[in-house]
Amino acid sequence: MRTNGLTVDGIGQNDDFGLSYGGYPTSQPPVALDAIEQISVDVSPFSASKGNFGGGTINAVTKSGTNELKFSGFYETSTPDIAGDVDSISQVFADNRPVLDDDGHRTYIVEQVEPNQTEKRYGFNVGGPLIDDTLFYFVNYNKWSSELDLDYGFEGSGATNEYDVSEESYNRFLNILNNEYGLTDSLGGDPKDTNETLLVKLSWNIADDHRLDFTYQWQDDKDETNFGTGGTSVQFASSRYTYATKFNNFATKLYSDWNEDFSTEIGIAYKDVSSRSLTNSDIGSVKVEEYFRGPSYNFGTDEFRHANSSATENLTLSLDATYLMDEHEINFGMQYESLNLYNLFAANSLGSWEFDNFNGFENREVGNYKGKYDFSYSNAFTNNPNDTAYDATRNQLALYIEDTFYVGDDLEVTAGVRYERLSSDDKPTLNENFLNTYGFSNQENLDGLDIILPRIGFKYYATEALTVNGGVGRFQGGIPNVWYNNSFQNDGITFVDAPQSAINDYYANNQADITQVPDAIKGSLVQGAGSTNYVDPNFELPSSIRAQLGFEYDFDSELLGEGFKWQAEIAYHKKENEAVWHNTAIKPVGVAADGERIIYESIYSGDLADNFDIAMTNSTDDGRSVIISTALAKEWENGLYISASYAHQDVTEASSGSSSRAQSNYQYNITKSRNEDFAARGAYEVEHSFKVNLAYNTEFFSGYATRFNVYFERRSGRPFSYTMGMYQDSDLGDTRDFYSSSAYLAYIPTGADDANVNWDESGLSWSELETLLNRAGISERGQILGRNSGTQPWVTTMDISVKQEIPGFAKGHSGEVYFMIDNFANLLNSDWGVEKRLGFSDQAVYDFGGLDDQGRYIIDSRFNGADVRNYSQYQTSSSAWQAKIGVSYKF
Repeated sequence: MRTNGLTVDGIGQNDDFGLSYGGYPTSQPPVALDAIEQISVDVSPFSASKGNFGGGTINAVTKSGTNELKFSGFYETSTPDIAGDVDSISQVFADNRPVLDDDGHRTYIVEQVEPNQTEKRYGFNVGGPLIDDTLFYFVNYNKWSSELDLDYGFEGSGATNEYDVSEESYNRFLNILNNEYGLTDSLGGDPKDTNETLLVKLSWNIADDHRLDFTYQWQDDKDETNFGTGGTSVQFASSRYTYATKFNNFATKLYSDWNEDFSTEIGIAYKDVSSRSLTNSDIGSVKVEEYFRGPSYNFGTDEFRHANSSATENLTLSLDATYLMDEHEINFGMQYESLNLYNLFAANSLGSWEFDNFNGFENREVGNYKGKYDFSYSNAFTNNPNDTAYDATRNQLALYIEDTFYVGDDLEVTAGVRYERLSSDDKPTLNENFLNTYGFSNQENLDGLDIILPRIGFKYYATEALTVNGGVGRFQGGIPNVWYNNSFQNDGITFVDAPQSAINDYYANNQADITQVPDAIKGSLVQGAGSTNYVDPNFELPSSIRAQLGFEYDFDSELLGEGFKWQAEIAYHKKENEAVWHNTAIKPVGVAADGERIIYESIYSGDLADNFDIAMTNSTDDGRSVIISTALAKEWENGLYISASYAHQDVTEASSGSSSRAQSNYQYNITKSRNEDFAARGAYEVEHSFKVNLAYNTEFFSGYATRFNVYFERRSGRPFSYTMGMYQDSDLGDTRDFYSSSAYLAYIPTGADDANVNWDESGLSWSELETLLNRAGISERGQILGRNSGTQPWVTTMDISVKQEIPGFAKGHSGEVYFMIDNFANLLNSDWGVEKRLGFSDQAVYDFGGLDDQGRYIIDSRFNGADVRNYSQYQTSSSAWQAKIGVSYKF
């Protein structure tokens, strides 16, 4: 969603920072649905006037006031009393050990748990005249809340949110926490999310040919998160935080018809968004394992919330003009955007401790694995996290011109070109060490980067019943600005890590005090010794070439009646200069025995050996997508409407770019070898999607409409990759920040005699591995698997709604009661409508035990047993039926 262009009345609504996956700067939409008059969606708009998107464009037009006073209000709710139980999967343990089947595979139990979410929403809008025929107003207010009634319990309790630990172990942890550290904590209460929105719109008819609209939007969004829901990771209340976002948007547009041939739209908009994390603790992040790599107890401030706040200010000026010249409609215009971004993000600036077992926690002994103590600390070299903040402004200028004209009587053509240019006077702080290492600076800020975007589209009216449309063009946009600004945050000068040597020296001789970072470790921070993020000096703006061809056809059927509408489309996108992330602080020094997997080592040594330099650069192998869709719709005079559609996607990409952090986009990119680009099946591809919509409008009570709607969808699951499990494995060259990420695609041996595997040192035999491969349906042998070669289970949903109009309290008034059931199929049969999915888009086939001296793989059994299923959980929010009831009133 965050690559789409989202506008309301032509005013941008996107998250300018790029932190939100939903595309909005808040968790809920910034405009309520009941404030919207109409919505338009365009996947490939070939108009040169459209910009700042990488997916498609979505524009909502809000309601306006008129000479007539109008009011509408509503209230709706959904509670656990009108929802179904949901299945929950838990791994089976006995005596603190996993229970495995004959294949060495983990075993699971599925239990039904009661629903626990209460959701409420209410709002109103009112519109009318301030001055008849001249000045009108429209006001909309909405409030939404969602509360989870968490039902915590311990193993065997049957609680909705059951932890896979005993109550005895839980109490022992609390006793240690209180007796040894003087701290108390709890599992916490019921988390609640809230959202309020306000929209005020004034419309002024200045004169017959001039109209001005002023819009103000306000939103207050609070999202409580990081609470526990059960399983093997016990989350305490101190680790929770509330992500609070405030949104203000002021916009004015002047519409003018200067004469019969010339009209303009002049706009100015100002948007400011601020976000901060409201935490429940003032100590760092602490993880205590009941036993090594066993169930964990987590408390203190989440690592990424130690110091975290952001703000954006966006000023946009726009001019759109239309000039009619003979048979040509010429559109031209400009848009200037000035975007200021402030970010304070000092992850881990309160410190993070990990204890390997209860005894270690009680004795204040920090965990130690392979000679490295499990503590980390990062901060400004001054030890003041506020010094890591940056404030940068980037400007973008866009110019466009296009011509719409007819070739003959039936062919409409729109041809145009768009030009976009970035500029900025702000640069990351110069890092002299970086300059000396690479011969170029870390200060690339995209100033002066530009792109030309030609486009042409057509619509051919072949007959009265058949219209053919299509186009080809170049598009750019939808790139999260945070990607471009990571280099400001991580310049290697200010934000630095405590070296492992200082950590080892301290905790080899001292006990842990989790309430503060030791002064000796604080004093080890050195200015200029940090890791960096930077933009490749030769970076080009990512773009795509798109081509599309489709038709719309109206036809009649002797058997089924008249008025069928059939449409179909094929779209091809070829990406150019995809953004990818490389770690240039490592260099290749060899290959594994398979001859394909590259082995790296750090270019640094000593305390800097764990440093990284993550470059955002352009891929050497770009992805592409082919999307085919078709739909058929028919409406009958008796009020029945049916539509059915099918879509097929074939998508490849070099990187999913799913994170806002450069190091995370590098760390979690599933690959054969680090720093090697290759396009493969896309992480968000939905190969097949079938949809059916059935609506029926009638009047059970004369004069009062009754509306039924049924929506059915069946779609393919998302792709996933089979990988090697990693835990502090550095044989391939990964350093401290990356060596526990299962990001390497699995090598599949040819058999028991595969010379690329050291079977003698491996903890898993070929026979055992082959059993798991067959169980997973992996037929490949003697190769590294491809990215996203697996597919998660299909998803089937069916929703229904019933709306009944009712009389109002006065003439001209009316009301409506409505009843909706999401996942109605699950109500009919508890085995239907269940969405099975993976928590992450990878599944480790085995654990990587390292490479021997000859570069041969050492293959070990998965920690806690194998798991080669194509799912690991039931998606709680969509795997049980949920009803919603509401009432509305209008006049």
